Amino acid sequence: MAGEKIEPLLTHYTVLLAEMDATLEQRIRQQLGNLAPIKSITSKESVATLLKQEPIGLLMVGVQAIKGYKEGGVCCYFDRGHPVCMVAVDGKKERLSILQPGAAPGSVSDETVWYPWNIMRDFVMRQLHMTAFRMDGFLLHEALNAITIGIQEAVIVVDRRLKVRSVNPAARTHCRFVSAASVGFSLESEKEGCIPQLAALLQQVISSLKAELNVPLRCTLSEEAGTEIRVSATPLIDLLGHCHGAVAVVLDRSQLAETSEPTVKRQNFYRIIGGSPAMQEVYNLIESLASMDTTTLITGESGTGKEMVAEALHMKGSRSYGPLVKVNCSALSESLLESELFGHVKGAFTGAVKDRPGRFEVATGGTIFLDEIGDVSLSMQTRLLRILQERELERVGDSRTIKVDVRVVAATNKNLAELIRQGKFREDLYFRLNVVEIRLPPLRKRLEDIPLLINHFIQKFNHKYSKSIVGVQEGALELFMLYRWPGNIRELENAVEHAFVVCRQGLIRIKHLPATLLMGRPCADPAQIETEEEEEVSTHCSTLLSQTDDKQAILRALEAAHWNKKKAAVLSGISRSTFYRKMEKYGIQ
Repeated sequence: MAGEKIEPLLTHYTVLLAEMDATLEQRIRQQLGNLAPIKSITSKESVATLLKQEPIGLLMVGVQAIKGYKEGGVCCYFDRGHPVCMVAVDGKKERLSILQPGAAPGSVSDETVWYPWNIMRDFVMRQLHMTAFRMDGFLLHEALNAITIGIQEAVIVVDRRLKVRSVNPAARTHCRFVSAASVGFSLESEKEGCIPQLAALLQQVISSLKAELNVPLRCTLSEEAGTEIRVSATPLIDLLGHCHGAVAVVLDRSQLAETSEPTVKRQNFYRIIGGSPAMQEVYNLIESLASMDTTTLITGESGTGKEMVAEALHMKGSRSYGPLVKVNCSALSESLLESELFGHVKGAFTGAVKDRPGRFEVATGGTIFLDEIGDVSLSMQTRLLRILQERELERVGDSRTIKVDVRVVAATNKNLAELIRQGKFREDLYFRLNVVEIRLPPLRKRLEDIPLLINHFIQKFNHKYSKSIVGVQEGALELFMLYRWPGNIRELENAVEHAFVVCRQGLIRIKHLPATLLMGRPCADPAQIETEEEEEVSTHCSTLLSQTDDKQAILRALEAAHWNKKKAAVLSGISRSTFYRKMEKYGIQ
């Protein structure tokens, strides 16, 4: 069977053949081929043990052994809801029958539904798919239980009739009505306190199929009456779009206010990576703004991740079910930008063959992200000001007014205050955009995040290039930490990707780094460089001597060696006498 492709979805599950003669087992193996791993056993006592130890996807038992399995209690094991299917195999009549789950345990009779032998491969494939589906359901259920048990927020799950189906320990502790109620209790039957408000919120979510996040309620049934709470309710929708209920997560804001600092230092938020104090402040600000429609201005140098912050504001907020429309204002000419933002009508200009909605209309119900807002012309700024003030626009070539319901998030890497002084940016638009500012720190101000970012990019590029890079050598990491990173995170990502392209080992070393990174600091502190690294460091420093100003390279080497001329010559990759002559030539003392 070598060379045949094995279906990747099924290779994790083993087909277990129980108590069959060698001839029947061989015939089944020929039918299944390389569909899945196959294992045989001769004792029914080992079935329960194997089900716990190995990823068994299907148990196939000869019909002559079914009675023994029933008497031995193995079928009862399947009665308890085990996701593995049990199939009876009749080799003489060449047919198969599903015993569990679905049929009476251990029963084989003339009324049993049998399947022909020639569809065995497809039959087994379907059963393995069903095993995977059922197992995923069990694992997801257990994972959700583990998560809700471990959090301090109250979690309440209801069905479409608002009957409680599940609550976590925090809900039983903090909610008086839940602690006294059992599963099946109807929220509609409770007329006191905040429960009618909670029931109305859940009913709204179930009817509209839209989540409601951070809705304020005044709790009257907790230990301290009048406690302010926030409720986030989400509909439970299946793959066909049917709603089966809703889940409410209740957060006690008074307890949150008592905590002056976060109990856990977050190392990421949405797709943003970083655990530094500066990034913790950014995360907290995003959380505060996410559920509001406040116009937000994101500022920071190029490559600091402004677009990711805009995505986080949208995805973490109440408009996450709406569209997120991104516009790069600097990439479009003024006439094209006007049409893109506001739309146009047929005949408005040459090439306008039909009516077209603008980006603001497309973003209705969601968020529009205006990147590089500092590059917009003054005339376009005037039109943007009207949208921010009135939330209405006119398409190009049309006089009709169109109302839009959209949240505006803008970003720039320019100093808008300076542009205002130069007369290049409207002051009134600036204040409309800058209701709240999220200022992203440059990478050089959050150097402690560099190892986290490098590990993130290593995982990303391992997947992209199908490699197994495990990390960065200490000397190379030091160069990462010493570099100024004018291009910020984008430049760091490019540097790691460059190293991936040239690295053929499991560890990124100095020789794999781009020349620009080495030019920022020719070599690491010689006192911290291990002996085996000196050769590759010297090679790169020697290369730099030919790529940069000779005098500057000599000065950098001396600085790196703490003005020890002998070490500086070694690290520069040239002889000591040549190094001394260059020092004398340039008057370096």
